[in-house]
This record gives sequence, structure tokens and C-alpha cells, in this order.
Amino acid sequence: MSREKARLKNAFDLTRELHRAEAQIAKQPPAPAHRFEVTLEPAEATREKYELFANYQQNVHKEKQDEISMAGFRRFLCNSPLQQASRRIGDNEQLLGSYHQCYRLDGRLIAMSVLDLLPHCVSGVYMLYHSDFEKWQFGKLSALREAALALDGGYQYYYMGYYIHSCTKMKYKGDYKTQHVLDPESYEWNPLDADLKSLLDRQAYVSPSRERRLKGLKDPSAVATEQLEDEAKDATKTQDLSDFPLPTAAEAGAAVSSGTSLFDLKVPGIMTAEEVEEQLDLDSMPIRVGNRPARAQVGCVIVHDA
Repeated sequence: MSREKARLKNAFDLTRELHRAEAQIAKQPPAPAHRFEVTLEPAEATREKYELFANYQQNVHKEKQDEISMAGFRRFLCNSPLQQASRRIGDNEQLLGSYHQCYRLDGRLIAMSVLDLLPHCVSGVYMLYHSDFEKWQFGKLSALREAALALDGGYQYYYMGYYIHSCTKMKYKGDYKTQHVLDPESYEWNPLDADLKSLLDRQAYVSPSRERRLKGLKDPSAVATEQLEDEAKDATKTQDLSDFPLPTAAEAGAAVSSGTSLFDLKVPGIMTAEEVEEQLDLDSMPIRVGNRPARAQVGCVIVHDA
């Protein structure tokens, strides 16, 4: 027995097992009772896709029929700034751009993933399915299919999208291992382990780098353990967000509506005016004129409110 055959016999191969159910690969005869197909298609709006979208929005998100439109579907899940292209990675052709991964049973579109295929990752944008097939748990099935797509296409990572710890519909993503989440302040990837989940259980906002900095520790597990001990001693202990001038979303939103600049909020993901000046070369910025990239000298002034 060859080494490859021995490996296939003794090891679980995700992509092989997933593809077995597809009509193009299923062994015949006998002819299968149903025909299951999964195809990767350009992110274009069709009547077939729109009807699936409308069913999903009405049954899962409880939207009213007059709140759903083809224009809204096209704007939300079809129009994309990403240009479709392809490149060779070893023996594989790697697609780039926005795509729909369509699941069909006996020719009927029953589910669809909206994906951004980027140079280094498969990024899940949205998943929708018909209410007739709700028990199939397409969220979990699509995660496996998209992980297999990343493996087949030679992409380095699979990005499952936002993880919302307090949302049941999103929390299932934490069941996949190994899983990492992005720190909103330091942009470091941290393992979504029991310690981090414990922090998320108790705090509405968590930045592992902030926890380490405030505790003066480097080990995230030690941070979680110490915080548990602190909270056991003091049930009224609150999270230290003193370095945010307006720590809650309600306060920040009201301030912005009243004219406060986003530069002044110290919101994770938005640089302050001082950080922009320190870290960016504002005197020389790349611009594009038509299809020709160029670099131009520009003048830029950041105005600080008095």
C-alpha cells in the first residue's frame, strides 16, 4: 500500500469527506436519490438568489415583505468593490474577489454563502438558507465547506467574520478549533480559549492587551485568574475604562451627534489626530488618476477643536 493510500485510510480528510456528497463525485451506480451540488459563482444578483434572500430575511430576521427589495439585496450582498481575478498558487488556481457559494438540492437553491476571497484568506460575509431546510444547520455546514475551500485553494487563513459572544447565532463560531479573535486595540490575534471566554462572559468590552497592561502581566490565563479572584472579593468591581473619555456607545454617539470629532473619542480602530500625525506621512500620499497610480505631494492640515 502506498504512503498516500495509507494516509487516506487512516486519517480524516475534511475536503475529501465533504466532497463525497456532491453529485459530481458520488459513486454511481446506483443513482443517488437526490442530487446535491455546491458551486462557487460570481456575486451577481439573480431572481433565484433574491427569493432565497427574501425568505431568509422574513423567517430568520422577521423583516416585513415591504422592507425587502431586489435593490437592497443587490446593495447588501452583491455589489462589491473587490475585482474578480485569479492567480496560480502551486498547482491550484486561486480565485480573488467576491463570490456566492451556492448549495442546490435537486436543482433548487436552498442556501448560499457570501464570501470575499482575498490573497491570504477566505472571508465569510453572510450566510442564508431557506426555511424549509433550517434543521440542516447550514451555519455549521457552511463553516466546514469554507474551511475546505481555503484548503483547496491554497489560502492561508479562514476568517469566519464577527464573533459576538452574547449572540447565540454567532457564538457557535467559538466551537471551531483552533480559533483566534482580533484584539480591537492592539490588532493582535488571541486564542479564543476558556480564559478569554470567561472574560467575555463578565465584560461587555474585552481587549486582551488592555487586560495584560492593566494587570502588568504577560500571560492571558493569569490575567483571567487574577480577575476572577478580584471579582470574588469585590462584587461591585467595575471595568477600568478611565482612559476612554466617553466609554459607552450611548455617550459617544450623543457626543458625535452634538459635533464631537471621532478623533477625540479614542475609539478602538480609529486613530487619534496625534496618532495620524505621528504615524502617517501626510506630505506624500499615493493617488490614482484614471488607471495610472501616481505619488503626489499634498498639503494636509488637521484642525484641533479649541
